[in-house]
Amino acid sequence: MHYKECKEHQVINSSEMAKFSTLCLLLIILVIICDERMVQMAEAKDCHKVWNCKGDNHCWEDCKNRYSGKGMCDLYTAPGVPKQCFCAYKC
Repeated sequence: MHYKECKEHQVINSSEMAKFSTLCLLLIILVIICDERMVQMAEAKDCHKVWNCKGDNHCWEDCKNRYSGKGMCDLYTAPGVPKQCFCAYKC
Protein backbone atom coordinates (compact mmCIF):
# COMPACT_ATOMS: atom_id res chain seq x y z
CA MET A 1 0.00 0.00 0.00
CA HIS A 2 2.79 2.35 0.85
CA TYR A 3 4.47 1.82 -2.57
CA LYS A 4 1.25 2.66 -4.44
CA GLU A 5 0.79 5.90 -2.51
CA CYS A 6 4.38 6.95 -3.22
CA LYS A 7 4.00 6.16 -6.92
CA GLU A 8 0.78 8.22 -7.17
CA HIS A 9 2.49 11.06 -5.36
CA GLN A 10 5.37 10.94 -7.89
CA VAL A 11 2.94 11.05 -10.82
CA ILE A 12 1.23 14.08 -9.36
CA ASN A 13 4.56 15.79 -8.80
CA SER A 14 5.68 15.03 -12.37
CA SER A 15 2.44 16.43 -13.75
CA GLU A 16 2.68 19.55 -11.62
CA MET A 17 6.33 19.97 -12.60
CA ALA A 18 5.43 19.77 -16.31
CA LYS A 19 2.75 22.44 -15.88
CA PHE A 20 5.13 24.65 -13.90
CA SER A 21 7.89 24.25 -16.51
CA THR A 22 5.50 25.14 -19.32
CA LEU A 23 4.31 28.21 -17.44
CA CYS A 24 7.89 29.34 -16.80
CA LEU A 25 8.77 28.89 -20.47
CA LEU A 26 5.76 30.97 -21.56
CA LEU A 27 6.67 33.73 -19.10
CA ILE A 28 10.26 33.83 -20.38
CA ILE A 29 9.06 34.09 -23.99
CA LEU A 30 6.63 36.87 -23.02
CA VAL A 31 9.38 38.85 -21.27
CA ILE A 32 11.70 38.52 -24.28
CA ILE A 33 9.02 39.69 -26.73
CA CYS A 34 8.06 42.67 -24.56
CA ASP A 35 11.70 43.62 -24.02
CA GLU A 36 12.42 43.63 -27.79
CA ARG A 37 9.42 45.86 -28.48
CA MET A 38 10.43 48.32 -25.77
CA VAL A 39 13.99 48.54 -27.15
CA GLN A 40 12.68 49.19 -30.66
CA MET A 41 10.50 52.04 -29.39
CA ALA A 42 13.33 53.59 -27.38
CA GLU A 43 15.89 53.56 -30.19
CA ALA A 44 16.29 56.88 -31.95
CA LYS A 45 16.24 57.09 -35.72
CA ASP A 46 19.57 57.67 -37.49
CA CYS A 47 19.74 60.76 -39.69
CA HIS A 48 22.44 61.99 -42.06
CA LYS A 49 23.44 65.35 -43.51
CA VAL A 50 26.01 66.00 -46.22
CA TRP A 51 27.81 69.22 -47.18
CA ASN A 52 31.07 70.28 -48.81
CA CYS A 53 34.03 69.40 -46.63
CA LYS A 54 36.31 72.20 -45.45
CA GLY A 55 38.71 69.85 -43.65
CA ASP A 56 38.37 66.87 -41.32
CA ASN A 57 38.47 68.90 -38.11
CA HIS A 58 36.01 71.49 -39.44
CA CYS A 59 33.62 68.73 -40.57
CA TRP A 60 33.82 66.96 -37.21
CA GLU A 61 33.27 70.18 -35.24
CA ASP A 62 30.39 71.42 -37.43
CA CYS A 63 28.56 68.11 -37.16
CA LYS A 64 29.06 67.96 -33.40
CA ASN A 65 27.97 71.58 -32.84
CA ARG A 66 24.97 71.58 -35.20
CA TYR A 67 23.56 68.08 -34.69
CA SER A 68 25.46 66.50 -31.76
CA GLY A 69 26.64 63.91 -34.26
CA LYS A 70 29.82 62.51 -35.73
CA GLY A 71 31.15 63.99 -38.96
CA MET A 72 33.79 62.71 -41.35
CA CYS A 73 35.09 63.86 -44.74
CA ASP A 74 35.36 61.60 -47.78
CA LEU A 75 38.60 59.67 -47.85
CA TYR A 76 38.59 59.29 -51.63
CA THR A 77 36.69 61.14 -54.35
CA ALA A 78 36.60 61.05 -58.13
CA PRO A 79 38.65 63.70 -59.95
CA GLY A 80 36.77 66.99 -60.11
CA VAL A 81 34.33 66.03 -57.34
CA PRO A 82 34.70 68.01 -54.08
CA LYS A 83 35.07 66.10 -50.82
CA GLN A 84 31.87 65.81 -48.80
CA CYS A 85 31.36 65.97 -45.05
CA PHE A 86 29.08 63.13 -43.90
CA CYS A 87 27.35 63.84 -40.59
CA ALA A 88 25.51 61.03 -38.78
CA TYR A 89 23.30 61.87 -35.78
CA LYS A 90 20.26 60.68 -33.85
CA CYS A 91 17.07 62.51 -34.75
